[in-house]
Amino acid sequence: MRKVPLFTTFSFFVLTLPLSAFSSSFLNVEDLQKELKDSQAEWVASENHLTGLSRFDIKRMLGSLERPRDLVDYSDVYSKGLTYETLDWRNQDGINWLGDVMNQGNCGSCVAFAAVATVEATASIAAKLPWLKPNFSPEALFACGGGSCNRGWYPFAAASYIKRSGLIDSACAPYTMGVTGKDVSCKQFCTDQSSRVFKITKSFNPSGGFGTSAAAVKEALKKGPLMTTMTVYADFISYKSGIYKSVSRESLGGHAVSLVGYNDSERYWIVRNSWGADWGENGYVRVSWDDKSGIASSNIGFEVPTLNNYVSVVIPDNSYVSGIMDVKAQFGKEDNFQITISRPDSNFAASLPCQKLQQTECLASFDTVAMAEGKYEIYASSETEPTLKSMIKSFVVINSVPTMSLSFKPSGFSMQQPLKGRVEFDVSTRATPVPMQTLEFLVVDSAERIVAKKVYDVVLPSMKLGFRTNSLPNGEYDIFFRGSIPSGEKTYVTESTHERVTFKN
Repeated sequence: MRKVPLFTTFSFFVLTLPLSAFSSSFLNVEDLQKELKDSQAEWVASENHLTGLSRFDIKRMLGSLERPRDLVDYSDVYSKGLTYETLDWRNQDGINWLGDVMNQGNCGSCVAFAAVATVEATASIAAKLPWLKPNFSPEALFACGGGSCNRGWYPFAAASYIKRSGLIDSACAPYTMGVTGKDVSCKQFCTDQSSRVFKITKSFNPSGGFGTSAAAVKEALKKGPLMTTMTVYADFISYKSGIYKSVSRESLGGHAVSLVGYNDSERYWIVRNSWGADWGENGYVRVSWDDKSGIASSNIGFEVPTLNNYVSVVIPDNSYVSGIMDVKAQFGKEDNFQITISRPDSNFAASLPCQKLQQTECLASFDTVAMAEGKYEIYASSETEPTLKSMIKSFVVINSVPTMSLSFKPSGFSMQQPLKGRVEFDVSTRATPVPMQTLEFLVVDSAERIVAKKVYDVVLPSMKLGFRTNSLPNGEYDIFFRGSIPSGEKTYVTESTHERVTFKN
């Protein structure tokens, strides 16, 4: 069983090249690095998968229609005199209570991602079960709550929708908007959607009325992360590490993120972003209390039922499985559980008793060889309380040699002419009996080295995918796409045609 990162719409890296090889449409990272060095700033800037994007594309990586109006009042920040405090929900008493960093991709859905990340962490903390880590759907929240990829959304509207309608799991409504860049309609995402809704108790605003008390925000954070907003300045895009304090004058728009901690002695907030784990400090950023972004001045927290009778299936969502599949469940109170797998598009269902490994863990094993290939769902449930069941996760059974094909063509340009700036390709994928798990875009130089790679973990039959040519030096390259499907110990791969192109920026 192969583990894949949940919600990661794409990840991107450019192999090490001299900084002089890079340029940007509106952000000169070399000049910024010099400015930061000269001013002895406490943070480091670097080229990344965002720094070469246009202003339009960057705005689609934001999306909060609410911007902070006031800065935080730090006069009461040291609530115990001069006793310094620290809090980090990634390592609270040695435990990481947070899920994987997500990537909103090419859609202004940051509000949905910040809200989902905050509720997920709050649920684990309230239950006092660090393994719970639910996976809710930003797509369903964004689509049904009224968000739009091109326009964005309001954090208070997200909180209102969650209070009214709750959240559903990502297996019911996987996130696709980051790849397509297009809105999806609010619909019945899965047949049993109504039984898969997670309800919160309430949402609250720890910021107060006029002016935001830092001490109040810190106190609220001790119960769990908060959804917050910030104004993103141009230099924030290039953040790599350190304590960020903007030196840029250009404001790009509002952004929603999840506040997950603070440090009194070094005077910063710890922020979880939604631009993937390859941005910043593994997807996080430390923001100085002296920064002008307004971070932590407008916040929303959530409360969930404080139950201990949760159960969770420990399996990566969207796993590809061949042969024996071992499934572990963890639970908050001692009970007897069974593991059930079903196929959404058929009447197939199978259950096995979950054999206890220890007081709050059990294991069941399924042989998938005799199962029809395709997508399945899995959950754990109590043998005595049918309503006590885990969140549903998904996996894909693949036992045969798949048939795959890939093709791409330029969208609005000619590959026979020199390419510059951002270019887009129309990509077609075909795979049977199961869809591709990953799709890669690769750039190979004249020495046959892979100098750039862009990886997509959501693969659709038709996709419009972009690449910024100014992330590499001018010259000739081979470009192509590669798709893959894992099956047991083997991974099947197919490639598109290789095209020889020239980058000239």
